[in-house]
Amino acid sequence: MKINEQLLNKNEYYVIGVSGGCDSMFLLDTLRKKGYHILVAHVNYNLRHDSYVDYELVSEYCAKYGLPFYYKEFHSHDYIDGNFQDRARSLRYDFYKEIYRLYRCQGVVLGHHLDDHLETIYMQLQRHNTIHYLGIKEVNYVKDMKVIRPLMPCYKKDILSYCQKHHIPYHDDYTNFETDFERDRVRNLVLKDYTFEQKEDLLKRASFHNERIKELEFKVQTYYQQYVTDGQIYYYYIPKELRNIFLYLILKDVMPPQLISYSLIEEIKHQINSVKPNIQMNLPVNYLFIKEYDNIYIIDKNKTKGYRYEFSEFVPFGCEHFHLLENGHINEGVYLTKDDYPITIRTMKEGDSIMTSSGTKKLSRLFINAKIPALKRKTWPIVLNKDQTIILVPHIAKNIDYLTTKPNVFVIK
Repeated sequence: MKINEQLLNKNEYYVIGVSGGCDSMFLLDTLRKKGYHILVAHVNYNLRHDSYVDYELVSEYCAKYGLPFYYKEFHSHDYIDGNFQDRARSLRYDFYKEIYRLYRCQGVVLGHHLDDHLETIYMQLQRHNTIHYLGIKEVNYVKDMKVIRPLMPCYKKDILSYCQKHHIPYHDDYTNFETDFERDRVRNLVLKDYTFEQKEDLLKRASFHNERIKELEFKVQTYYQQYVTDGQIYYYYIPKELRNIFLYLILKDVMPPQLISYSLIEEIKHQINSVKPNIQMNLPVNYLFIKEYDNIYIIDKNKTKGYRYEFSEFVPFGCEHFHLLENGHINEGVYLTKDDYPITIRTMKEGDSIMTSSGTKKLSRLFINAKIPALKRKTWPIVLNKDQTIILVPHIAKNIDYLTTKPNVFVIK
């Protein structure tokens, strides 16, 4: 039985994830016999009473053939929060990455096969999660690691038959035969009764869909790269037929693909098309989807929090929200003497106002008049002197007492 060796290079090192089941043991045995440089990684989640059997099987195999063996053990407190399968996957890949970096590996090799691909396709279609690729890719990237699946052309029954015929040791995980998780239910109650022809039809349907996705991805790259460069994009600049795939790509940058559903994309489009000029939408992760006058972007919620800095004298300073410099635009600067210090640079508070040449003005109104989006107002620097009088809001307003003298301190937004 052939694996896809075109994905691999015998001059490189690879981490191979081995659970002890027939799929990963077949892959391990095959790569060893073919002379690949492999580093075996085994994870024990301590969820099954017989998980020690997996450890013994894999470690003994590696000892027998002199293969580097790495072991990681987790317990219930490691994945108490959230979905177990998602958390376990993240922990597992973090472990792979430790080895990956240590040996400067070229890939993580996993034993996913054609039946895994079919299960994923079926579940995506059931959830109407067809925004992007259907199934499991032979090659993709997880946590900046190249993940390679050489068994994707192989059916499970052929792998199992090969292991039995060639006496490759393996241990079945009994939970794979239960129906507690969706994938197990699909495997044991649905696809189990599919004929070969039905499976082939499902594969053809996915293949046709994926070819179309490739074409759309190619066409949308110009807009995606502009978004990556500018940090935002004018939504209606993107052709209508490319908007779904564009939204998928920018969401995938901040959240796991399995959380990006068709309904989420449709809700985002609904929000964008509303008459409201400014929209903030919570995503299923710690990020916000933002619409500002038809410009869109995604931002980490932590970057919208307020801040406060105090300076007893002038020192060049920089953070993600502003820079304190000796040069800049006149609308970013004020003239400060020793009597003005210590100065405070903070975010806006409710009721803040500034005395301008045309009278006292509420900062909230000045921001609205300047069409500064609500989210940007939250992190806009406000400069106060030692008396806690607001003396400068860069590019927005300057205190009347600081208008006439040439600036010597600049707060660059």
